[in-house]
Amino acid sequence: MSIDDYLDLLNYAKAINDEQWQADLLEQLNNYEMLAEEKKQVDSVRALWSRFDDINLLLMQLFDKLREQEDTTDSGLWREQMWELKMERIHVAKQLQARYIRIR
Repeated sequence: MSIDDYLDLLNYAKAINDEQWQADLLEQLNNYEMLAEEKKQVDSVRALWSRFDDINLLLMQLFDKLREQEDTTDSGLWREQMWELKMERIHVAKQLQARYIRIR
């Protein structure tokens, strides 16, 4: 929910004189920024893991191509693509490692 949603609910809670609900909503509003930042970090880590998985899938596809057609003219291009993907995977892994160290 957005801050506006919480404020609308808070106004409604005040209108019906529900003090417990008001207190709960005020607590949620006070923690909103912290929770939003945590969610952002979790989403960022999920995106990195998704990219890591995509890279691994692409690498497996290229390995299969090389295994099936090792002596083709495209094999050099595939090896170069694999090298670039491996380098990107290392970069993503370092980002993941940095996020886990910072989160914990």
